[in-house]
Amino acid sequence: MLNSIKINRTDFIKGIILIFFVFSCSNKKIPIQNKIVSEGHKLPVISIKVDSISLFDDSLGIYVKGIGSAQNWQGIKANYFSGEKIKMDFDYFVNGKLVMQQKGKMKVSGGGSRKQPQKSFNIKANESFDYPFFKNLPFKNYKNLRLRVSGQDWRETHLRDALMHNLVINTNIDIQAYQPAVMYLNGKYWGIYNIREKFNKNYIFHHHNVEKIDALEQNSKIIYGDDKAYNELLDFIRNKNLNDNKNWEWIEKNVDINNFIDYYCAQIYFANTDWPGNNIKYWKSSTGKWRWFLHDTDMGFAFAPMWEHPGGIEHNTLKFALNDSISKNHNKPWSTLLFRKFLENDQFKKDFVKKFYLHLNTIFKTERVLVVIDSLASNVASEMPKHIDRWKKEADYFLQSINDWERELEILRDFARKRPEIVKSHLQREFNFIK
Repeated sequence: MLNSIKINRTDFIKGIILIFFVFSCSNKKIPIQNKIVSEGHKLPVISIKVDSISLFDDSLGIYVKGIGSAQNWQGIKANYFSGEKIKMDFDYFVNGKLVMQQKGKMKVSGGGSRKQPQKSFNIKANESFDYPFFKNLPFKNYKNLRLRVSGQDWRETHLRDALMHNLVINTNIDIQAYQPAVMYLNGKYWGIYNIREKFNKNYIFHHHNVEKIDALEQNSKIIYGDDKAYNELLDFIRNKNLNDNKNWEWIEKNVDINNFIDYYCAQIYFANTDWPGNNIKYWKSSTGKWRWFLHDTDMGFAFAPMWEHPGGIEHNTLKFALNDSISKNHNKPWSTLLFRKFLENDQFKKDFVKKFYLHLNTIFKTERVLVVIDSLASNVASEMPKHIDRWKKEADYFLQSINDWERELEILRDFARKRPEIVKSHLQREFNFIK
């Protein structure tokens, strides 16, 4: 009996200790949550907790330049090019209330933007991020998400890529949904992040309800599946007269022409010259047609010309996308081949021009684009002063005041006002039979 009592007392003491431990651990979240509530953020808030050594240590930290054991395509060495994943705890708050928690892994993402003080992340849930992050989508579970700083546009508007995706939201293009949020990293304010869908098998299943796919990028580089069907398409267009009805029927059976036209109209209107030889992804299901996915358009909407990229409001991106000769830009002949060959078909040419004029008078109409710009800007306007204060001392090329941000937004508005008529003149110049 005494032994029984002794054991029970021991169990009781262990229970008290366990309760105290759990209570102590849960209390660690309270300061972060209280801080989030007290700051009164209008945007949703992401809180990510990680081992700080795995982020900032000179040898192991994935966020810092560090000892530079990994390198990018330019040969620049830095820890943040390693692609290493680290464990994280992810909390999501809406209107100050915790609505979702998940454990998972994260890694630094992006190209040249990894060198910026604020970096983008790809995050993956151990189970699932079970929350409807995007108001215009019905999906409530995501295995992967992107937490993006708007790429190179981090230094300018912080919404440029999201703007272009939102403009074509009702077309046949596969786009990435967008939700701006605030991040706290280990309890420290880390500024505005753009939550974006990630292009992967989960995305394709959500949007198209298919599982087995071939997905490629750049010059037939395999993401999923294989490149056999795409190489068959390339061989066909190189060796066939596409103005022949039977040959064109084969193309229509293998390529989603409506998607292709919408995609090219968008990229050309955007004056995106970090394309078509870069930032291009395309896919098909085992029984479906090739489709194109809108990806990383940061150089559009008058961000370029920059870093030897041509561009700007006046840029003839239609001619750029038809280049058939040696080029130092991202429009080498392999990247323009499909578009050039498709235009050999008279019906495709008529459909392309007709659809482009329709888009310029509707979804790319100045008045509509201005509304979308102002709407996206108003969503983050209350957070921008704090965001600017967080990063302005860490990069002299970053925004230094809210007035700087407003000037960058005006560049977007100026593009919206002038670009439609300029593109119409390019269409008339390249296809002079069109009035």
